[in-house]
Amino acid sequence: MLRNLKNFIVPLLLLLLFTLLILSAVSESRVFDEITHVNAGVGFVVNKDFRLDPFNPPLAREILAIPAIINKSVLKDPTLFWPRMVSILFTVLLGIVVYLFAKKLYGKDAGIISLSIFVLEPNILANGHYAQTDLIFTFFYIFSIFAYYLWRKKFTIRKIIIFGVLTGLLLSTKTTALPFFFLPLTILAIYDYGFKRIFNKKLFTINLTKACIFLVTAALILWATYFFKFEPMLGLRFDPNRPAIKIAKTNSFIKFALYQPLPLGSYISTIKQQLVFNYSGLYRRDSMVLGNVSHNGQSGLYFLPLILIKIPLEIILLFSLTFFLFKRKVKNNLIIFVPFFSILLLGLLANAVIVLRYILPIIPLAIIYSGQFVNFKHKFKSIFITVLLILIAIESFSAFPYYISYINLALGGNSTGYKYVFDANYDWGQGLIDLKKYQDKNLITHLNLAYFGDIKPSLLGLKYNQIFDSITNYNHYDLSKIVIEKKSTYAISTTCWYLCGYYKLPDFSSSKIKEVVGGSILIFNF
Repeated sequence: MLRNLKNFIVPLLLLLLFTLLILSAVSESRVFDEITHVNAGVGFVVNKDFRLDPFNPPLAREILAIPAIINKSVLKDPTLFWPRMVSILFTVLLGIVVYLFAKKLYGKDAGIISLSIFVLEPNILANGHYAQTDLIFTFFYIFSIFAYYLWRKKFTIRKIIIFGVLTGLLLSTKTTALPFFFLPLTILAIYDYGFKRIFNKKLFTINLTKACIFLVTAALILWATYFFKFEPMLGLRFDPNRPAIKIAKTNSFIKFALYQPLPLGSYISTIKQQLVFNYSGLYRRDSMVLGNVSHNGQSGLYFLPLILIKIPLEIILLFSLTFFLFKRKVKNNLIIFVPFFSILLLGLLANAVIVLRYILPIIPLAIIYSGQFVNFKHKFKSIFITVLLILIAIESFSAFPYYISYINLALGGNSTGYKYVFDANYDWGQGLIDLKKYQDKNLITHLNLAYFGDIKPSLLGLKYNQIFDSITNYNHYDLSKIVIEKKSTYAISTTCWYLCGYYKLPDFSSSKIKEVVGGSILIFNF
């Protein structure tokens, strides 16, 4: 009877995951960049124009754009439901991979525990229902690591080609796939095969041939997402004021890179653009953790407190206990540890906008690893696991349906999240639907709104007076012009509260916040 019940647990967990994602998708207004990603994907597929958003490869956005390509009217939906549905399907597929990966490593019970945690993990639920690239990237990342584990003992030519296809698809989702995947892959390959075997005189030619087949296959798949277009390495952007145009007059290499079309030229241009964005100082990179606001990114070390703020402490505890109990089996867990710590190390060494979604794959990796706790032999093991899952569920549902706003309950939950983080860690523009309900319920006729997002709140029926926010361009705000209206309500998105400087004003200090609406919009009454 119990065995038959276990056969239904996995589909029931996946159904629960799907339901939670759908409920969140219809409860939140679209967040920053969702419409940009979908429109870019349409342009990539329909017009073969890769200049629209040159900061990442095109595949994830091409996939997200499928509903809009089929029916343009989906772009008018303020929740972007159908593009979000694409991400939801990939999240469910990732759940299946997490289950199979944990089951293969540690047994069926471990697979069920890992899937249970995955279904409840707030950051997976948050990123899993937005029309964004991070979850799709995470799916291909975990799937590729799993494929390597399954085939590492005997990579036939057929398996090498399939692995090359997976790698090409992974590289086509985000630029960070390049270091995040090839660093751990190199380490794992050296450990599994050894230098002597890799560079053995008798096997060297065979190994080199296999490596070439793998890399060529991956490159062809990557190029296919650009529809095999030949483009310059510095990108096709016809701006007469571009510094590269002036440099090209005296530098033959820059001239070649600027004008000579090449295979994968757009991909090389994308990598260049990311480097320029992160290290040139030409772009504003707003970031905030623990109340420390920066417009030039922050040290990657801030990922450590961010993890403690955003990932349920019960999951961190389970991961730590599992490591302590199975520390003698580290070699057996390298397939998890190497990619996990590679991503974490690269994040810690960077100067970046500190948002958890940038290192999202560490969460399913940690969850897969933690599943083996079920193999620990102790009479109170089942009770401990049950209690832990209940606590994780309480943590998760405390943020429902605004999972992007999730903050550990030990820190006060999502109603106090504005003290610690903003932007994609807390306030991404998701709260307009709830703000509209709040306005109607409280009969608010004088609403002053500073909103962080790229959608007009009026599209959701809100009646308001727009004050300085991200739409009116917070780079040129002047708070001295604000005159507080008596008997009125001010709703200020957390990200605007910081970036526009409202938090510095006595009238809008944290002590004056009446409540938090939509998981992120701060309410002030006067």
